[in-house]
Amino acid sequence: MQGKGWVGILGLVLTLGLLSSASLRAAPGDGYSIEDLGLDTASDLVDVCTIEAGHNDYEVAIAFCYGFFEGAANYDDSLVGPKWHRGILCEPPEVTRGQALSVFIQYINANPQYGSESPVDAIFRALVDKWPCTD
Repeated sequence: MQGKGWVGILGLVLTLGLLSSASLRAAPGDGYSIEDLGLDTASDLVDVCTIEAGHNDYEVAIAFCYGFFEGAANYDDSLVGPKWHRGILCEPPEVTRGQALSVFIQYINANPQYGSESPVDAIFRALVDKWPCTD
């Protein structure tokens, strides 16, 4: 994609963020806030991905969650594309993004000591634990 396209996309994302920033602040104890979209930790990603369906920002948070997860998956795919690089994650072909996300959330909830890790590191920690490459 050309630079102009990225500028347009970034402008749209920033505009949407500014227009909705007031509504993204959740009530105390909700677990989700605009700060979570910075994704400092795996726990932040879990907060975003487990937002209640009735929350005003459910669609935004879930789209962000799946987008982040898809980006991590695409990064992994690009790393293991070269034949010389052995993959560390070998999920079955029928696994859906939703199933992988569920594995990640369950793993972090069961292993809170990894909640302070970077989200990408924790995603792969969880998925490799479930579907390691054995070759």
